[in-house]
Amino acid sequence: MSTRDRDTARAREAKESLARVRRDSETILDGAARAASDSGRPDETDPIEVLGTRIGRTAGVVFAIGLLIYLVWTYF
Repeated sequence: MSTRDRDTARAREAKESLARVRRDSETILDGAARAASDSGRPDETDPIEVLGTRIGRTAGVVFAIGLLIYLVWTYF
């Protein structure tokens, strides 16, 4: 087998491997990206989900402000 034949075989194998990785990663990454984009928005027709989102966001802000006050009070 000549050097040119080996290079051609290696190039073909590399292209097949890249195609397989691209195909497999699209299904995994597309599903994760779709789930992440959908999970950030509450269903506007479900009042409990909207209320839960508001409560969660408010609790996050209160926690962040409380943590900031604690850190300032403790270290300054």
